[in-house]
Amino acid sequence: MSDIWADPQDRISPYVSTSDLREAMHTVIFGSVDFIGQGRPVILRELTDTVCPGCWSKNDGNSRISNCIYCQGEGYQFRERMATMVLFAGIAPVYKAGIFGTGQYPEAGFGYTDPVKATIYCEWNVFPNYERYTLPNNSSPDKLFEVKVDRFGNAVYDATTKQPIRTAKWKILSVTPMFGDHGRVEFIELSCEKEIIA
Repeated sequence: MSDIWADPQDRISPYVSTSDLREAMHTVIFGSVDFIGQGRPVILRELTDTVCPGCWSKNDGNSRISNCIYCQGEGYQFRERMATMVLFAGIAPVYKAGIFGTGQYPEAGFGYTDPVKATIYCEWNVFPNYERYTLPNNSSPDKLFEVKVDRFGNAVYDATTKQPIRTAKWKILSVTPMFGDHGRVEFIELSCEKEIIA
């Protein structure tokens, strides 16, 4: 008689779990010997729940200054870090029933693509706190900046500021963990909307 409380790994056939989705996504993003990586460098701006002390005004209806030198108009303090992700601009993920996976939006006049939407994929460890978005309990959405790249796909830095040159800004609408074997997070899908800077 088999022990029903035995380690689940002991009951899994080797033919069931032959591919590792984490490894597969790592290969898609960074490449391998026989596969060209599709990832590109981006800047991830993670907003905290702490309002900017330089421009936030509760007396004026929680207003903020759009050109604040401390928060850059976000209204919240933030931290930034570089990451490598696969970005599919113009393709919208399925947000709700009735909208096809092709990305066609009933209200958009752009046919099957929408230039202000994007689907982005990253590795499982980029968002260790994904529950902040799936619940959600974040005060303001995080942002993602596309970075200018050279002919080899490496980030291009400004000679005076020593910072990567930013080319587009995306607002992260949702962070969706994709689960696989044994309920672990294999990779993360982001749905984003382009933020127009006035």
